[in-house]
Amino acid sequence: MRISGNINKIVYNSVTEKAVEKYFTVSTISKDTFVSFNGPVSHNTGKHISILSPKDVPRLTNQELRQIKRSGTSSPIVVRKYKLIFFWNEKAGCTYWKRLLQFIQGLKNKDVHDPGRNGLTYLTQCKDNEIIDMMFNDTWTKVVFVREPRERVLSAFLEKGLNPARMRDMCGRPAVKSLLEFITLIKTCKDVHWSSQVKLPRHLYKYTWIGKMPDINTFTENLLTKIGAWGATVKDYLHSKEQFERTRPHATSASEKLLQYYNDTKSQDIIFKMYADDYDVFKFDKKYFN
Repeated sequence: MRISGNINKIVYNSVTEKAVEKYFTVSTISKDTFVSFNGPVSHNTGKHISILSPKDVPRLTNQELRQIKRSGTSSPIVVRKYKLIFFWNEKAGCTYWKRLLQFIQGLKNKDVHDPGRNGLTYLTQCKDNEIIDMMFNDTWTKVVFVREPRERVLSAFLEKGLNPARMRDMCGRPAVKSLLEFITLIKTCKDVHWSSQVKLPRHLYKYTWIGKMPDINTFTENLLTKIGAWGATVKDYLHSKEQFERTRPHATSASEKLLQYYNDTKSQDIIFKMYADDYDVFKFDKKYFN
């Protein structure tokens, strides 16, 4: 058998670091050659055959893998049944999404925020090579769900900033008295409830669906339809009194209070600067509330 072949190496560079390398092996087989591919004997085609064998070798640095997996209780949720990775964010409908992802998997534990008890699978439980495969495999749906930074900060202020016990626990100080004081505080008091929502290496966002709070109902239906989880049972659940009562205690109605609290440009300008990456990556509008 005479086979002549060559290997061309193509390297793709992302905005940050090299992410994917592709190797293509092209082999030419002469017309007089018998070739065995799947069995002991193969028939002669009487022609030259070019065989293109693509092999994708995606690469992520250790730093990128740590960034993707996150740590502690903030790790993305993996739903193997529907091949879904959900990159959720605190103060961006996380209770709603965790309960929904429990429901479509038949999980009934009410302690939704405890990773050790809620029955959900997190990306930190997956091996690195498995994570790389899921991130670059088109059969897996990757989702990021986010909230407009001013609304998210206001929600954190109303739930955490005005609560003496929460402020003492999270920032080691008494409750704040104003939104501007809270915005100034969170520059130095770091917490996942008001950290940037840009938590993936930027070059990976091209592989993700991005959902936003104002479109949560439409986005939910579109997403569950795509992964094959949408149906009458889910619709009934979403409109049930039980779901409303479970989720409502975490709601702050921040979107309804935007004009009340953002009544000048100073606090908004600070947030525009603090969350510049969020506005850039997720294309939020920097229009003043007035």
